[in-house]
Amino acid sequence: MAENEADADPPLAKEPDAKPEVAEIAAPLAAKSGQSGFSGLRAMLALLVVMAIGVAGWLFNDWEPRLLPIRVIEVKGELHHYSSQLLQKTLTARLRGGLLTVDLLELKAAAEDLSWVGHASLRRVWPDRLEVEVEEYRPLARWNQDSLVTATGIVFKKGTGIVPEGLAQLEAEEPRAPEVVARYQEWREALRHIGHAITVLSVDSRGDWQVELAKGTRLRLGTDTVEERFARFIASAPQLEAAGHPLRVDLRYRNGFAVKWAPNVEPAVPTPNKDRPMQSGNRG
Repeated sequence: MAENEADADPPLAKEPDAKPEVAEIAAPLAAKSGQSGFSGLRAMLALLVVMAIGVAGWLFNDWEPRLLPIRVIEVKGELHHYSSQLLQKTLTARLRGGLLTVDLLELKAAAEDLSWVGHASLRRVWPDRLEVEVEEYRPLARWNQDSLVTATGIVFKKGTGIVPEGLAQLEAEEPRAPEVVARYQEWREALRHIGHAITVLSVDSRGDWQVELAKGTRLRLGTDTVEERFARFIASAPQLEAAGHPLRVDLRYRNGFAVKWAPNVEPAVPTPNKDRPMQSGNRG
């Protein structure tokens, strides 16, 4: 009986149960499902936070002007051509928001849109005031038909501002404004020393310079060596005035100039005609 038992085939080993494999697969799926749910919750919370911020911002923009209104606009600076009331009215028309939300850059642009205002700066003053400091342009001369120009060559429209009397007229293309202004100031001082004043200084597109003086004399300087030619007139002005009343002095000569005299005015030195060269030379 023992032999039979010994000779019998050994019992088959039991196959491992398949359930652990299913558990191993199900565990990561459950973890992944948990992570997905947590990510969705975080996304929802983030969306709610963004919405809350948006609503808070909307409520702030809606209520801030009522809680912190701007009641006073104070204008500082020396104004000659605009009243502070006009500037205040201009800024009030563009005012949006309260003390914290008002756009200062927009108000600065509105102030500087006024033709005579060169620079404006604004600052908030607690609890309900805006302080505006303004610098006006100071016109040196008239520029072309409807503008003015400063001593640094800034051209601006005269608008409704009051233009000072006695300003000279400068005429040129706008890009040449700094050059024309610098030359005007230099020549004005030189002429002042000999009793003359500039009423019109012009340079055309070809670069041809002309000067009209308060006493009625027109200087033709041409396009080349204009500084040298102008200096020639300054040196000869006493001689010209002693000879008569020149209407036009054409300095476009290499070494001299030609003069047209006023009618009915006899020069101190008889001349053969009204247009005569004071010195010999070729026109340049």
